[in-house]
Amino acid sequence: MITSYIKKHLVVLFIITSTLVASQTKFKRVLTSPSDFNALKTTPNTNKYGNIDALKVVFDIKEKQLYFINSKTYKYHYRFCKGYLEIPQTLKEFNNSNYKAQHTDKRFLLGNINHYLANDTYNLELSPIDDMLIGDIKTFYDAIKEATYFENFNFFLNTSRLEKLRSVLGIPAISASDLYGDQTYQAVSAQKSYGCLKFVAVDSLKQNNITKHDIIVINQPILELPITAGVITTILQTPLSHISVLGKNRQIPIAAYTKAMQSDILKSFDNQYVSFEVTLDTFYIKPISKEQFERKTKKKKKETLFLETNTSVKHLIDVDDLNQNSINTVGGKAANFGVLYDLAKKEQFKIPESAFAIPFHFYDTHIKTSGADILIKQMIYDFKINQDTKALTKQLKAIQKKIKKAPLSPDLIAKVEAKIKSLGDYTRMRFRSSTNAEDIVGFSGAGLYDSKTGIVGSEKKSIEKAIKKVWSSLWYERAFLERDYFNIDQNSIAMGILVHRSFPNEKANGVAITKNLYRKNYLGNVINVQLGEASVVQPEDGVTCDQVICYSGSSSKLYNDKRIVEIISHSNLNNGDLVMTEAELINLSEQLEKIKKHYYYNVYKSKQKYLAFGLDIEFKLDSDDRELYIKQVRYFND
Repeated sequence: MITSYIKKHLVVLFIITSTLVASQTKFKRVLTSPSDFNALKTTPNTNKYGNIDALKVVFDIKEKQLYFINSKTYKYHYRFCKGYLEIPQTLKEFNNSNYKAQHTDKRFLLGNINHYLANDTYNLELSPIDDMLIGDIKTFYDAIKEATYFENFNFFLNTSRLEKLRSVLGIPAISASDLYGDQTYQAVSAQKSYGCLKFVAVDSLKQNNITKHDIIVINQPILELPITAGVITTILQTPLSHISVLGKNRQIPIAAYTKAMQSDILKSFDNQYVSFEVTLDTFYIKPISKEQFERKTKKKKKETLFLETNTSVKHLIDVDDLNQNSINTVGGKAANFGVLYDLAKKEQFKIPESAFAIPFHFYDTHIKTSGADILIKQMIYDFKINQDTKALTKQLKAIQKKIKKAPLSPDLIAKVEAKIKSLGDYTRMRFRSSTNAEDIVGFSGAGLYDSKTGIVGSEKKSIEKAIKKVWSSLWYERAFLERDYFNIDQNSIAMGILVHRSFPNEKANGVAITKNLYRKNYLGNVINVQLGEASVVQPEDGVTCDQVICYSGSSSKLYNDKRIVEIISHSNLNNGDLVMTEAELINLSEQLEKIKKHYYYNVYKSKQKYLAFGLDIEFKLDSDDRELYIKQVRYFND
């Protein structure tokens, strides 16, 4: 798993003749040993799981012939069938005839044999669009089993359709949960950096004085990702966890390696300068000198990003007056909520009711009347000069205390309560952070700030407490340091608040990315969903969520007609069943695609390829009716 270059010289022998012979072999009819498999294997077209070798296989129904294809030469089944077997079909005709169930015009059974190195199993996997019949699956599996050396050979149930067939297949089968749990390695953020490797206990991250030049090895879940040069964690991550999102946003290497704490190689580099590179199937640790480290990490001057702040709007803002141009007045979250409000009128989803926004003006007024503004200016100046994190921690806590201790304007409280009453019968409200330093292109801000619940008439969970706690979270240390990392001018930030009714009875919650994270420039929405209120982005230790890819709503008629739910992992809180039904997931995917199109063409007017453009969207299913609510949308920075 770990490749380290300890020696000064590494001699690699290339057996040129063997390579040439392998490249000229178009296929094999039998695989008698691992060397046969290795001669034909390549990397899979998708990277749903790490550390896999893949080989394409074709069964000719008409001729009853099996072809283990040289997958280095033929990246797709169609290229082999068209080029070698000379099938006179276009790609569209080939897909339509060979991925359907019925044998009318169907010539081939198509699949991939994936060798999962983590558990040394070979698994037959079909394309998610393949409607192959049970009898054909058995025929395909048996033909491969008879023609290979595979001992631990299974059929992979990679879609919800196939999972339902498990009991009637009659062949060894493996689920997504089995594969996900057996992984020992994940490439969370494929990047390269230089720093000092340190083994760190999570509960003493702050006491260990972690710096931005440290590469940390940790063995517990972390709720906050400190500013570091890289992370090796023993905890497998979803691509939408805060660690994953922040790591990709910062462009630092992050790897999940379950055996990191037992690795003697890693331990040998403890407290040493190293280069650290994460790739799809492994990561590389290489010792470097202090001089190399200083040269590689020499600080490059970054251009300061000044944010626009409009404090002239002195009234609460109705949701129908919010739009993308409201960012400078109420922040990114509330502005995007206004866009969702307009879309929800014509699409098949809801947004949280009784919504409105508290603009920057009220935050700006409060920090001035509380005296926090003076502390803020002094703290920003001191940190710029001294870079003293201990002093920074103390100053930030003092600022938060000032904001929370000072009484809130009675006029604002009265206005907020009156607005809530005018919008309906909800009294339990969610006050959500909305700054001009989050949910923007180039800076996600995921997990930096707090949202709080306020209840009209409650002393314990008062509206005043909720508002002040949200405002004070602007000056959390994690938020300050993240903005500093991206060289955002701290004097130009402000906090607005998005207010809407809370969800005390949600049946499911999740996060979706409107692009395929596992196959570049390809169809698909990646959806992570969990039971009830259990967190997707900050899961408790040992908890996994449903992770699926849905293609409904896409531009492909073939994918749309199939109504596919491709499964990567299952929630372990729902007895192995999907948290959302197929129909719910397909409807969600269709709504995601509509939101994506609106943002792509009308909001960002992106110059990216459509398939490369992604949004980060949070959703819920509420109460017994399980109605779909979209609660947040932000640009996906990867």
